[in-house]
Amino acid sequence: MEQLQQAATIFLFLSLISFLANLSTAAAATSRAVFVFGDSTVDVGNSNFLSDAPKANLPPYGVDYPGRIPTGRFSNGFLGVDFVAKAAGLRRSPQPFLSLDPNARHGRRGVNFASAGSGVLDTTGRYVMRMTQQIQYFSTFAGNLTAAKGARSAAAFLNKSLFCVSVGSNDLFARSAALIPGNSTQKDEIVAAVLRQFADQLRSLYQLGARKFSVAGTGQIGCVPGVRRRVPGNACSQELNDLSLRFKTGTRALLEQLGMELEGFRYSFSDSFEIGSHIQSDPQKYGFTELAAACCGSGRLNAEGRCTPNSTYCGDRNQYFFWDEVHPTQAMYRLGARLSIYGPRQFAYPVNIHSLLMN
Repeated sequence: MEQLQQAATIFLFLSLISFLANLSTAAAATSRAVFVFGDSTVDVGNSNFLSDAPKANLPPYGVDYPGRIPTGRFSNGFLGVDFVAKAAGLRRSPQPFLSLDPNARHGRRGVNFASAGSGVLDTTGRYVMRMTQQIQYFSTFAGNLTAAKGARSAAAFLNKSLFCVSVGSNDLFARSAALIPGNSTQKDEIVAAVLRQFADQLRSLYQLGARKFSVAGTGQIGCVPGVRRRVPGNACSQELNDLSLRFKTGTRALLEQLGMELEGFRYSFSDSFEIGSHIQSDPQKYGFTELAAACCGSGRLNAEGRCTPNSTYCGDRNQYFFWDEVHPTQAMYRLGARLSIYGPRQFAYPVNIHSLLMN
């Protein structure tokens, strides 16, 4: 009997050790550096340092951020990339690149290079850090990392890091003004031009050491309040949504191609279009009661004027899909991130972000 008790005690002890080891392994697997590239959907303050770039550095932006601070995030609080960074073991998105002291050591947990108003194409956006420039800045960072750590250690660090990319909407918006309604050929030409450069940019990041990519597809850009207010009945623009759907489909195909072409290239594609469609099909299930109007702004749908310190804004931001004329609320960013991090293939393909981080 005593031997059985001893055996049971040893078994429980070994089981506890195994459990703690597994926890440690899981924590290590999800504690990664994060590097962010893209536009205002992931910019956490770089635009604050660009004199003529679009900015979100005044109240009521940040009204739901800790301390009610307008950090430069185009939201009432956190962005989706903040929740993704938390899944990788960080408190929030890494710091904006332009806020860092160039003479100090930074980047141990990553850097955010995103810039509001930027696009894939160099002709998209003015007074912003375009994707080309963002990647150039990262190239400098990677070179300094290699010089400090050595080639092998630097490569191992970057191989484990998560590279978040959210871009493309501004390219589509910029070229939509010339769209001829119903002209599928024109839409395909626009999408192809953007995807060609996007492919080169993703390959450049790969050549610089990136291996794990979290790429967000473009959403229902025809349903943002700034577009709806110009459509009869405040409906979505089907032309813009169709353009975005084509780009989403092309982006997913591009990632599949790169996965076959580049050794070690792994990715999770967040289907923002499908996520948005799913939520809007049953908004009350997720607590949303307002899909068309912005929470903060002025005029029709609160989307004729920008969100400024003089603007009125809604009391319960959790019920609004959109914060301003273009950008989602923190509630929507949180939900979209959750579906991307832990959701099924319907929302995150071929694996979700959590699975990508763990492998």
